[in-house]
Amino acid sequence: MCFPKLNTVLLLFISLITSSFCAQAQESLITIDSSSYSFNSHRLDLLVRNDSLYQATLLINDAIHFSKKHNLKKAEAKSYNALGRVLTKMSNFKKAENYHEKALKIYDSLQEKKGIDLSYSGLLNAYVLEKSYSKFDSLFPIAQETSKKLNSETYFINLEYKIKKDYFSFENASMLTSSDFGLKAINAVDFDTLNYSKSYRVKDLKKNLTLSFKYYNAIARIKLSNFKPDDYEQLFLINEEELEDLITTDINSYRKIASLNYYKYLYFTNSKKNLDSANKYLLKSDTYKYRALNNSEIQNTRNGELVYKIINAEQKLALANEIRKEEAFHSKILLVSTIIMSIVLAIILTVFYFYFKARKNIVKINKALKNSNSKLIEIDKDRLEFFSILSHELRTPIYGISGLATLIDQENDSLKKQSYLDSLKSSSNYLSILIDNILQANRLKFDNKTLRLKPDKIEKIVSHVVSTIAIAAKNKDLELIVNIDKSDESEYILVDKVAFSQILINLAYNAIRYTKKGSITINVLEKSRNDEEITLGFEIKDTGIGIKEEHRSVVFSAFENKTFLNKNSSGSGLGLYIVKTLLKSHNSDIDFVSTPNKGTCFFFEITFQLSVSEENKSTPTLLAHRDMHVLIVDDNKINLLITKKNIEKIAGYSCQTISNGREAISLVKDKDFDLILMDINMPDMDGYEVTKHIRMFNPYIPILALTALNSSEISAKAEASGINQIITKPYIFEDFKAIILSYRAMYNQCNIIDAEAI
Repeated sequence: MCFPKLNTVLLLFISLITSSFCAQAQESLITIDSSSYSFNSHRLDLLVRNDSLYQATLLINDAIHFSKKHNLKKAEAKSYNALGRVLTKMSNFKKAENYHEKALKIYDSLQEKKGIDLSYSGLLNAYVLEKSYSKFDSLFPIAQETSKKLNSETYFINLEYKIKKDYFSFENASMLTSSDFGLKAINAVDFDTLNYSKSYRVKDLKKNLTLSFKYYNAIARIKLSNFKPDDYEQLFLINEEELEDLITTDINSYRKIASLNYYKYLYFTNSKKNLDSANKYLLKSDTYKYRALNNSEIQNTRNGELVYKIINAEQKLALANEIRKEEAFHSKILLVSTIIMSIVLAIILTVFYFYFKARKNIVKINKALKNSNSKLIEIDKDRLEFFSILSHELRTPIYGISGLATLIDQENDSLKKQSYLDSLKSSSNYLSILIDNILQANRLKFDNKTLRLKPDKIEKIVSHVVSTIAIAAKNKDLELIVNIDKSDESEYILVDKVAFSQILINLAYNAIRYTKKGSITINVLEKSRNDEEITLGFEIKDTGIGIKEEHRSVVFSAFENKTFLNKNSSGSGLGLYIVKTLLKSHNSDIDFVSTPNKGTCFFFEITFQLSVSEENKSTPTLLAHRDMHVLIVDDNKINLLITKKNIEKIAGYSCQTISNGREAISLVKDKDFDLILMDINMPDMDGYEVTKHIRMFNPYIPILALTALNSSEISAKAEASGINQIITKPYIFEDFKAIILSYRAMYNQCNIIDAEAI
C-alpha cells in the first residue's frame, strides 16, 4: 500500500520540476505585467550568437506553449519566427520555412507590419542557404517594398541576402550591381533614424554591412574583368583585420576570409609574379579553409545531437504533461500543493538571485569592454590617418617620376631636359628613402639593428648625403651649408655607412620639408679624441616652421608626431622615429632646440673607433692586366639593362647577361667568368639555389647578390648558400663601382700568389 503513495509523490515532484522549468523559460523570454507583455528578443539573439541552440529551442518551445495557453497571438508569432531562425542556424531549412510561414500567417491576420517584415527576412535567409533561388526571387521584391515603407534596417539585411544569392549562383554582374547599389544606399541613410524591427539595435550594423558589401563588390569586379590586375584594387582596400573581427563559428565566415586571401594569392601569382607574397596568402587561405571544413564537420555532428536532444526533450515534456494531467485529477491534498508552491517559490527566488548577480557582472564586463573598445578605436584612427598620409607620400613621387619621364621624352631643349632629369632624380631619391623608412620601421620594431662597421671618412659620407638631398633643396631655393672640422687625411673611422647615412638623410630631408625659405646647415664638430676613438658632434639646422615645446614628447613617435605640424605639412612621420631608433644602435640619443616660425636645430654625438682604411693598406703589384668578364643573372629585363650599363661604365670590364637560373649554371660550366652578379628572386630557380649548384663545381668565383631586400634573414640565407656579398638596390653607382673593383683586387692578389707558387 506504500508504493502507490510513493509513486504519487514522485510524479508530483517531476511535475513540479517541469512546471518550474517552464516558468523559468517564460520569465526568460515572455514577461507579463498588468496591461501587456514583452518578448525578450535580445536574450534569444545572444543564445543564437553563442551557439546555445539547444537552450534556445527549449525556451522558444516553452514560449510557444505559454503564448498559446494565454492566447497571446503576437508572442506566438514572435516565437515561431525565433524558432525558424534557430532551425536555419541548425541547417534544417524546410522546418525553418514552415515556422516562418506560420509567423507570417499570424502577423498577416493581425496586420502587424513589423512582424511581416521580420518573417519575410527570415524566409529570404532560409531560401538563400537552402539554395531555393526561384522562391527567393519571387519574395525578394515584396520583402524590400515592405521594409522600405517601414524604413526598416531589414531592407539592407535583405539586400545582403540578395548579394549572397548572386555570389552562390555565380551571377557576378548582378552581384556587382547589387553591391554598388548597397554601398550607395548605406552612405545615403542615417542608421540612427531607421525604424528598427526589434526592440534593440544591432551593434555596428552599418559597419558590418558596409564591409560585407565591399567584399562582394571586390570579388565581382575581379571575376567580371577575368582577373585583370587593375581590378584587384578594391580587394586590397578591404581591411582584413576588420573582416576577421566579424568571424564567428559560422562556416561562411571562415570561407569569406579564405576567399579574400585566395584572390590575393592569384594576384601575386599571375600579376605580380611575387612568389613570397603569393605563398603567404595561399597559406592563410588554406588555414581558413581548414577551419571552415573542421567547423562544417563539428556543425553537422552538433546538429545531429541537437535534433536528438530536442526530440528527446519533447518526448519527456509530453510525458511530464500527461503525468501532470493525471495527477491533477487525483491530487487533492492541500499539504502537497503547499509544499509544491513553496518549492516553486524557492526556485524562483534562487533564479532571481543568480539572474541579478549575473546581470551585475555583465554590466561590469560591458563597461570594461566599452573602455577597451574606445582605446582600440583611437589607435585604429591614428593608424588609418598614418596610412592615408603614407598613400599620399607614395603617390606624389610616383606621379612626379611618371610626369617627368613624359616631359623628358617630349622636350628637345637640353637645358630643360637636364632640369627635368635633376627633378626626376630627386623624386626617385625621395621615393627610395620613403620605402627604406617603411621597411626599416618594420624591422626596427621587431629586431635590434646590428651595425656593419667598415673604415670610411666622415667627409665622404657627408658628401654622399649632400648629393642625395641637393636637388630637393635646390627645388625649394634653399641654401645648403656644410661645415666639417678638418681631420688627418689618413684617418678613417669604423662606421656603418648605410645606417649612418640614413640618419643624416632623414634629418636633412625633414629640415627641407618644413622650411619654406632660408637655409639648411649641416655641422660636423670634433668633440674629443684619443689614440683609439673620436667623438663627433652633428647638428642639422633649418630656418623652418619650428616645433612648440608642448609637442616635444611626440616628435619622435612613429604615429603621433603629426600633431605638431601645420595644415600644409607633408611626410610619413617615420623619419624622426627611425633616426632615434638607429641612434640607439650607436649608443647615442638625439635632442633639439627650436623656436616656432624661426627654425629648429637637431643635434647628437657619436663616438667612433679609429681605423686605417683598406685603401691605404699595401696592395700587391699587378702582374698582368686583363679585362674582367662578368655574368649578370636576372629575370627582369630592365634590371638586366641597368646593371649591364653600369658594368660597362667601369674600365676593363665586359659582361654577359642571362635571365634564367638553370641556363646560368650551364653557362658558368662552359665559360670562364671572373665575377657573377646574381638576382635572388627568380621564378624558376632562385638565386640561393643557383649559387649552391655553382659552388658544387666552382667554389672560388665571387658571387654578389643584387636584391631590393635587406634583412638579417636574407644575409644569413645568402651566406649559407655561398654568396660572397649583398648589394642592395637601389644603389649609388660609385658605391657599386667600388665593390666591383674590390673583387678585381682580390683576383689580382690570387694571381700573384699563384705566380709565386710556380
